[in-house]
Amino acid sequence: MNAHADGHQFPPVPPREEAPRTPVGNMRSFWGLLTAFWRSQNRTEAWTLAILIAGLSWFVSKVGIWIAEAAGAFENAKATYQTPGNLDPLGRFETAALALVAMVTLSVLTVATRHYFSQTLQRKWRAWLNAQFTEATLGEGHTILKIQSNPTLDSLDQRQQECLKTLTGNAIGLAMGVLTVLTSAWEVSRKLWQISTPVSQLPALGTDASFVLTLGVIVPFAVLCTWGFARIGNVMRGVNKTFMEAEGAFRSELNTMFRRAGQITATAGERVQKKVNRTLYADIDHVWHRNNVLQAGFMGLHDFYTMVSFQVVASVLALPAYAQGAIDFQTYITTAALVGQLTNGFSWLIDVTPALAALKADVERVNEYAQEVEKVQDTRAYFQATGIHDFTYRLHPPSQGIRVRGLELMHEGLTAQPFLRAPADLHFPAGTWTALVGTSGGGKTSFLNALMGQEDYGRAEVFLPPGRKPFYAAQAMRIPDTTLKQLVAGPEDEEDFADTDIAAVLAETGLGFPEFLRCLHEKNCHGRPWDRALSGGQKKRLILAQLLLLRPEVALLDEVTAGLDPGAQTEFYDVLKRHCPTTTVISSIHNRAMPFHASGAPVYQFVAEIDDGLISVRRFHAGARLHLSPSATETTTLTTLTRHPEHAPHDDPA
Repeated sequence: MNAHADGHQFPPVPPREEAPRTPVGNMRSFWGLLTAFWRSQNRTEAWTLAILIAGLSWFVSKVGIWIAEAAGAFENAKATYQTPGNLDPLGRFETAALALVAMVTLSVLTVATRHYFSQTLQRKWRAWLNAQFTEATLGEGHTILKIQSNPTLDSLDQRQQECLKTLTGNAIGLAMGVLTVLTSAWEVSRKLWQISTPVSQLPALGTDASFVLTLGVIVPFAVLCTWGFARIGNVMRGVNKTFMEAEGAFRSELNTMFRRAGQITATAGERVQKKVNRTLYADIDHVWHRNNVLQAGFMGLHDFYTMVSFQVVASVLALPAYAQGAIDFQTYITTAALVGQLTNGFSWLIDVTPALAALKADVERVNEYAQEVEKVQDTRAYFQATGIHDFTYRLHPPSQGIRVRGLELMHEGLTAQPFLRAPADLHFPAGTWTALVGTSGGGKTSFLNALMGQEDYGRAEVFLPPGRKPFYAAQAMRIPDTTLKQLVAGPEDEEDFADTDIAAVLAETGLGFPEFLRCLHEKNCHGRPWDRALSGGQKKRLILAQLLLLRPEVALLDEVTAGLDPGAQTEFYDVLKRHCPTTTVISSIHNRAMPFHASGAPVYQFVAEIDDGLISVRRFHAGARLHLSPSATETTTLTTLTRHPEHAPHDDPA
């Protein structure tokens, strides 16, 4: 750690590391994060604003000197108002008052202008940092998903939103404080030197006596007090970080609760949810109490310090020269004001101790975020540190469909055993449809994730056709806060498609309602966000609209028809087959009743069955019996929905 004269310790400058692989790779340390913006392509703008702020900070210090002099003249005009020989007391009073008001006004305008530029700098700095983390986490390689496999990396939204906001503000504020201290100390010291007078008790110091006396008292006093407050600041840093972690956990649960509102109310789960919320908030309340105690103690000590330094120290240090007649009353008032300003300057860290503690806590959390983003770029090494990870993805001719060799999926742990494996190579011919079936928890979703390159632990060699990445859709579709057109465009940019193309697929999938089409470029429909404006069945149709628009080579569907009645399911399959005849589809189904088209033809030509941890692929034919594990109680035959309607859910018609 680097120890400073004020007793505070900053993190050391880290040694040079290898070249970063992501935009946030050089933000994994304290100083790397705080200096990245100033070394980026935006450095011209950043340094221009910084220089403007520095110049204004210097000018604020100059104005502070002028205010002290004007205040001295004003107090002197009041004190000598009735002094004999004062021929124009009212004129002197008015002149002094106007001068003081003018200097205060100039100070206010300068500070306001500096505030505008500092806020502009914070806005641009935060926007740049946010863009870097967005680029790093949403680039190639599924970074945003992989870093969430680390359970210790909590509240990513808080780290990228609140931490970036507060650390930029606090860093700029602290930098302005340092500049103000340096310029103020220089300007005030020069002025005190100029008006320095002899002190009878210190004859050896000559005319510099009052100046030496002032510095000899102020410097040790300010440094000692600042060191004590810095100790409190170190405690505050830990409490601030703990507080943010507790807040993040509570906010995450609130977000989950709001998304699950329908499920909670349907199952009468409010009582349990209240208990969870109370438990999480109790952590916040406990840390908040500790923070309140620290803040109250800090404020009390700070107020005591301010009173002593401004009311006692500043007045006492100028008193010897005034008492022996070396300076007049106006000079005494000016000197006392300057001493108070110098005392405040030397002890600047006292005022910003809470901000510095918050800054360090924010930087630590963002550093952890950047470290994880950078670390996960070497996916193999990242997961092999805690388990087995040996996935390889290759491209081969589209006519060969999808092939998977040596599949073994497992959980974390270097000695973990596979929960799903394929005893032989798996082949999904191009343009065919395969139903992925198995018991709940058997590994259907994990298998689809492995095909997408989203599996954490295991091994496999996957061959996919070239072109657009496989289209993936899950049963629980979450609607982001964006326009209907972008929702239909899915992972592609809405600007790449004409409105007529979007309207056509909406009409084809039963979503071409006039009120929807009128709101194509809106984030809501009649004041309701699309997540609430669309029913459960309509969200399924939205997935179908995406498929029809994108026409992918490969579609991986994870129970996307769950919740639809048999007729709606049949319509879903018919429309998709008609418009995407060459798409290779692998779809997990939520029950073991195989669907058929309205013509009577089976929807799926192949079945990929997971049984007792093994997955195998075979052709489908009506009447084939599933290979269930000995412990399973099901003996369902692969047959049609219409023959066994009791197996089809009816809770959410399209």
